Amino acid sequence: MMVTVNPCFHWIGYHLTSSLLQEGIEVIGIDPIVDAKSDLLYMYVGRNSNFQHFFQRSDKENHVQQSKDEWEVDLVDGGLLVRQGDEERDWIELPLLYGEWMDIQTTGVQEKEELVQWIMEHQAIYIGNFLETFMGNFLDHQPLDIQQRVEDKDIITERVDALWNCEQLLRKI
Repeated sequence: MMVTVNPCFHWIGYHLTSSLLQEGIEVIGIDPIVDAKSDLLYMYVGRNSNFQHFFQRSDKENHVQQSKDEWEVDLVDGGLLVRQGDEERDWIELPLLYGEWMDIQTTGVQEKEELVQWIMEHQAIYIGNFLETFMGNFLDHQPLDIQQRVEDKDIITERVDALWNCEQLLRKI
């Protein structure tokens, strides 16, 4: 199985790419790497022998022949478009997600505690929980059924600490 992820260094695309690689799946990532965050995220997956990176889809098409068992996952307009070959398989509307490497500015919060409150008020789903469900269903070719998990404030706070550390790292580079 081979999966193309586009864009692979958007924070959601990065987590998807990383999850697929952890499952031993060959991943082709498409991303122009236009900022420091993309460049940094490339460093986390770029050495994996199951990962190939192309700046544009046309580069990939010129170097890799598409096969029937190749899947494509494109992050588009707040959702994931999943295709196999030329056939659209699924459109998955993304729930409100949070996790490491997300763009915190989109939430309008300035402090960690505000982000914890934002997550709880909006019942945002942790990216790892979302991908656990997505990966299980994707690998089994089953429809995606996202179950809302009520998370304890301590767990959310711990995850926000990790997210905040990522944000601080990005500010340094």
